[in-house]
Amino acid sequence: MARTSSGLSDSGEAFTGALLVATPQIDEPTFRRSVVLVLEHDEAGTLGVVLNDLSAVPVDEVVPGWEAVLHPTVALGGPVQADAGVAVARLRQGAIDAPPEGVRRLSGSWAVIDLEREPASLAPALADAQLFVGYAGWAAGQLDSELAQGSWWVIHSDPTDLELARHSPREYCWSRVLRRQPNELRFASTFPPDPALN
Repeated sequence: MARTSSGLSDSGEAFTGALLVATPQIDEPTFRRSVVLVLEHDEAGTLGVVLNDLSAVPVDEVVPGWEAVLHPTVALGGPVQADAGVAVARLRQGAIDAPPEGVRRLSGSWAVIDLEREPASLAPALADAQLFVGYAGWAAGQLDSELAQGSWWVIHSDPTDLELARHSPREYCWSRVLRRQPNELRFASTFPPDPALN
């Protein structure tokens, strides 16, 4: 079984349903202070969405008819295929063990939605849902290499993490996730955005 980070110098191991939290070592804008939900992780590679990067684009401009099911504003999921959408959902308790057709459960209460389905047929199973345009992707072994270099911390996700995209700035969400950790990672939440100014 994959393990989460036990502290500042231990990255942990990626797994589907986990969060990847960017360490202060990542300074490039795309992933700086990002929190990524891992949607798939296997020998072929890793796919996830950045949770804390909301756009100003209304969801009905991207997928008309889904505004009653998805959060009204689209989130930016990452730099790969920025013209493609992935809808991530948190399942209601009663739908976790038996999600309807058109909903693929990933791990725990996390799922992805088939946007070709009728929105009203899926709505009863969903506690929350967010459309992401673009995603974050790693080729086979690439994320493991980044973990070994100390670029990410792997932590358990929380059912409320889908709401992270709805807060700003990005640093607030990053700090909030770290503050809830039971180990020394919570101290990283106070790491200044620019250490040179501290």
